[in-house]
Amino acid sequence: MSEPQDTTPDVPEASRPRRRWLLPAAGLAAAVAVAFAVVAVTGPGPERPAARAVAAPTSLPPSTETATPSAVPVPASPTATPARASTPTRRPAPARSTTGAAPRPRATTRTPRPSCTRAGVVDVVQVFTDGVVKVAARTDGEWTDQLCPGERIRVFWATYRRTADGGATLYRSQVRYLDRSSPTWTMHLVTPDTCGPWYVVSGGASIPQTLKPGVVPFGGSKMHWETGEHC
Repeated sequence: MSEPQDTTPDVPEASRPRRRWLLPAAGLAAAVAVAFAVVAVTGPGPERPAARAVAAPTSLPPSTETATPSAVPVPASPTATPARASTPTRRPAPARSTTGAAPRPRATTRTPRPSCTRAGVVDVVQVFTDGVVKVAARTDGEWTDQLCPGERIRVFWATYRRTADGGATLYRSQVRYLDRSSPTWTMHLVTPDTCGPWYVVSGGASIPQTLKPGVVPFGGSKMHWETGEHC
């Protein structure tokens, strides 16, 4: 018969190695705990800079608040108010235009009617009356085409006697020059006993000795005349 196994001594032996194992395991657990503690200590450090980075974006809104001061230049509208001040400067501008209007009277004085014209213009101031005709060059300053200083105008009168063929021959004539010192001339036309044509002329036209029937001489140079048809 086999002997019965003694179980009592086995139990304490098993318990002993377990206790021995628990002791190093406890030490290992303590070391791991310390390691975790170190990690926990070092871990929050980077987390704090991350929190600082988050705080940096929170600082950005204040920068946007500083942007609102940049909106303070919105007083650009007040800078527009100087444009309103420029509108008053526009108001004086009409005053300048009024001063510009002042030269207009000066312009009238600069271009007075007495503008001088070469050879001037001669007017008949007294029509034929009993053989008398008066003419005058323009030197009074009242009209245009005034006689220029140093200029003179040739004027003459001529009378004709009728011929049997209906023409005429020169009877009398006289020439004179008008200038600023003697601008007028009172003519005394000498006419034939019989009715005939006569002419008062200014300019350089020649005086024909004979006139053909139906011909009226001197063109536009005539100032005053009679053809003798109504004698």
